[in-house]
Amino acid sequence: MNKRYSFSLKTLRGLVCPCLLVLGGCTNVAGDVARIIELPSASPSGSKALFSIASNFFVSAGYDCGAEVRPDQFRCSKNLRDLYIHQTKAVVEIYPANDEDDSYTLVTNRWDEGLIPGELVSGTFSNADVEAFCQFLLEEEIGECRTGSERAGVRFRFNTADWGYAA
Repeated sequence: MNKRYSFSLKTLRGLVCPCLLVLGGCTNVAGDVARIIELPSASPSGSKALFSIASNFFVSAGYDCGAEVRPDQFRCSKNLRDLYIHQTKAVVEIYPANDEDDSYTLVTNRWDEGLIPGELVSGTFSNADVEAFCQFLLEEEIGECRTGSERAGVRFRFNTADWGYAA
């Protein structure tokens, strides 16, 4: 009887570890390149107009755009995959880039949650809806999207002396 009890504990321990791994799941995030939306200097009402245009565009593309806690931010999400064991969601966010001008940061990420390990999920992401939104802004002469390196006047400088390297 003692031996039988010992066998069942070994069996139980052998099943608990795989069950925890299966039920634990994974979360993986991959992002597209961040963009800066530059509005014309004569643009009326800034963020309210931009967020309204963005909401109309992304809702028509199948996104769920809810009200954010902060009025100076915009956020939408869209389910790309909704399986029993794995869900994938695209998230689009727009927020002011700085206080100096009418520019906004546009970022998009892909969230994978579920039982598919991160090694099997692509680490790159490019959101075609964001690219279409940027094209729409340009065609309608509402604004222009640029990546950080494309933005006029942006230069990246690193002081290598701070890192202990001689120039």
